[in-house]
Parts: sequence; C-alpha cells; structure tokens
Amino acid sequence: MNYQTAYRHAGFTLIELLVVIVVMGIALGMVVLQLMPDRLASLREESARLSLLLENAGMEARASGRAIAWMGERGSYRFFHKNDYGDWVPIDDDAMFRSRTLPEGVNINEVTVESQPLKPGEYVIFSANTYAVPFRIRLANEAGSAAVTGRSTGDVSYALEGGQTVAVGGT
Repeated sequence: MNYQTAYRHAGFTLIELLVVIVVMGIALGMVVLQLMPDRLASLREESARLSLLLENAGMEARASGRAIAWMGERGSYRFFHKNDYGDWVPIDDDAMFRSRTLPEGVNINEVTVESQPLKPGEYVIFSANTYAVPFRIRLANEAGSAAVTGRSTGDVSYALEGGQTVAVGGT
C-alpha cells in the first residue's frame, strides 16, 4: 500500500469541513427563525379582528334598523347602541360587540372619520338608514402599524404598514 494513498483517505479535506459547517449554519438559522416570535402577529390578528367586528357592526345596524357606534381609546375599544332615551350606552350583553382590551403593546394611535380626526368622546357611527361613513383606524405596536379602513360601501379592510391590503368581507 502506498503511503500517499493511505494518507489521502484518512480524513476530511478543508473544503468538505467548510461545506458541512455552512449547511449546519443554514439549518440552525432556519430553526431559529421558526422559533422566534413574530412581532407583527398580534398587530395582524387585532387588525383582522377589528376589521371583522366593524364590518359586522355595519351589517347588524342595517339588518336590525338600529344604529351602532364604536369608540376606541389607546388600549381598548367598545361598541354602543342607543337606549330608549336616545343616549349611547355600551353593549355589554353581546359576545360579539362586547368591550375589548388590546394585547399589551398594541395601541390605537389615530381614528379619522371622513379624513377628519375623531375627537375624544366621539364615535364612529354605523347608521341603519344611510350609507356608511368612511373611516380609518391606525393600530400600532413596537414592530409596526396597521390601518383598518372602512369605505362608504360598508366594506372594511386592513393593511399592515407597507403590506398588502386584506379585505375581510365577502365582497
């Protein structure tokens, strides 16, 4: 047996070791990315939930003949309807339109109706008799922001900042 031939087959070359290290690095990177929490997930979920609730509020108002209102504060929002005296009162006895607290870190930063900022204590109103009023609600957390947009057709959609708009209704 030749000494050079035995020596050549005794171990791995430097290139083979580098290839193995690169493949292991790529695999480890993919595992780490899968295990890391998505910082936009809570913002995406809350934007989708709010879009669906607002679109349902508009449909409920038209179907029932009773107006529904929405008001958001920094970390929460709630729905209202009018009582027998014409005053807006919170809806507390409905599982869908109950008051909700946003997850920690997600906030309502801006609400506009017909491109005008909503003042504290004012409502987004879903009328039973007229066309829907266009509105925009901006949610944000440390990772980004999202806009929930209602159109005069009653359709509501949401879009993450710099992302694709997602229509939530069946139209």
